[in-house]
Amino acid sequence: MPSTSKLKRSRSVKFTGTKGYMSPEYQLNGIATQKSDVYAFGVVILELLSGEEPVKFKFDKENGQYRSVSVIETAKEAIGSEDFERIRRWVDRRLKDSFPVDIAEKLTRVALECVQPEADKRPDMRRVSGKISKLYLESMKWKDKMGTPMDFTVSLVAR
Repeated sequence: MPSTSKLKRSRSVKFTGTKGYMSPEYQLNGIATQKSDVYAFGVVILELLSGEEPVKFKFDKENGQYRSVSVIETAKEAIGSEDFERIRRWVDRRLKDSFPVDIAEKLTRVALECVQPEADKRPDMRRVSGKISKLYLESMKWKDKMGTPMDFTVSLVAR
């Protein structure tokens, strides 16, 4: 059994993260805060809405090289246009337009608040969760107005 006097204990903790989820201040100084968590949560919301990875590489035909594109950039472009059609096209195509576009736009704005480059401009999670809860209730009203889809089939036979 090894002697405890020979074991060194370290009190420092080094966090690692996935690029795309890490806040700018965390990338700079390696210190994780609640605002870093808000940033990562905002990225997750954008990822869920768009169906895209946080960072992907696209081929730029003009210069013949790949460039990184973040889901934050594409969300800002979609929101910046003030065109619901552009938001609709940005949201994950697998949803097949079965979502309220105005709610998707508002949720995208909440997520973009979370990924502000300056930590002190990001909301706290209480505010974020309150906004998301409100948007959820609005989406339930939309669902109730839309009713039950009638273009599906049900099989009661075992497969």
